[in-house]
Amino acid sequence: MTGLSVLVVIPTTRGPLRLRALNPRPGLPAPAAFADGDFRPLPWSADYARLCAPGGPLARLDGPRTPHELRLSGSFDAGRSWEAPVCLAHGLAARGHRLAAEPARADLILWATGAVDLDLAVLPGDYALLDKIERSRALLAEAPDVLLAVLLPEGPERASAEAAFRAFERTAAPRLLPSGNIPEALEALTRPAEAIRRDPPREPSRRLWRLALPAGAVAAAGLVALTTLGARQAALVDPDVPPATGTASAEPAPAAPPSTAETSLALRVEELRAPPGSSCRRVAFGADPPERRPVARDDGDRLVPSRLVPELCGLAFATAPGLRLAIGPELRAAALPPVRLADGAQGYFLREGGRQNLVYAVQALPEAKASPEAETQAPGGRLVHALMR
Repeated sequence: MTGLSVLVVIPTTRGPLRLRALNPRPGLPAPAAFADGDFRPLPWSADYARLCAPGGPLARLDGPRTPHELRLSGSFDAGRSWEAPVCLAHGLAARGHRLAAEPARADLILWATGAVDLDLAVLPGDYALLDKIERSRALLAEAPDVLLAVLLPEGPERASAEAAFRAFERTAAPRLLPSGNIPEALEALTRPAEAIRRDPPREPSRRLWRLALPAGAVAAAGLVALTTLGARQAALVDPDVPPATGTASAEPAPAAPPSTAETSLALRVEELRAPPGSSCRRVAFGADPPERRPVARDDGDRLVPSRLVPELCGLAFATAPGLRLAIGPELRAAALPPVRLADGAQGYFLREGGRQNLVYAVQALPEAKASPEAETQAPGGRLVHALMR
């Protein structure tokens, strides 16, 4: 499945800017920001270059190694509130999503503001949120049916800004992203909608990592380092999916449906399908929760093949505590980077170019390193599964 189109809005007190393009430009001596129709870097381009530099904040997202061209619909003279939306744009691009130029052409509108520090914490402050929201109203009204996600830093207008967004007349209520740091916001932005709705409110007194932030800063421990965005190529070595963080559900995760595909309670395999009226594009980006259907056992170590019908979006895998998943490279190469589903299972959503016949193996292995002999006797066994047209 190819990435979705995201309109990244950078609000200012003069009106909202649109992030038009974010492209690698090897010929540039350093990363630079430009306004539409202008070849001269914007006044704050040097700060953007520092943001992207080795050892800079974006390095925590496995940031760009090639100079990038950041192009906006306009410019502004000063301020740092552009940093959070630009960091989120880099993170989304690294996960295979595209930038949209117009609201009506977007699968998602992302409205974000705030400065960041070296550890990608979003700094609290007075960001004139209500003024920026009011000036963004006309732009957001152009596409009331497009899902809207919002990042609001902590500050004196935070509560009023949340109420202002909820008062917008939109088909779906805006999603409020965690505002403590960029990796946490990215995780929430790219995981299923049901998990986001269960997120508890952030507690103002929390601290981010070892940073001594002022009271009112919102953070969560155990952030996700997004350094495993590409599928690893070693056979049956699964990329580490981020563990549950401070964004974990405030309610117990719902029990997974029983599956006849289990060799034991150690391993469960399910299809992720788009519900009626939805699509795999909406499901993969969290606009709609997927329907989960157990994959039945066929014969021996084989599962019943799954048909590559349009509503089949991907697969989910779950293991018993103390075990880790090993997913064959055939599926990893055909899917987007794995995401954590609401109940802790790993979700693999198929790329558009990956919707082709394939056979892969999945196994549940002990978390601790074991000898090859021990791995072949792992409690989850080894299951073989085919995706077929």
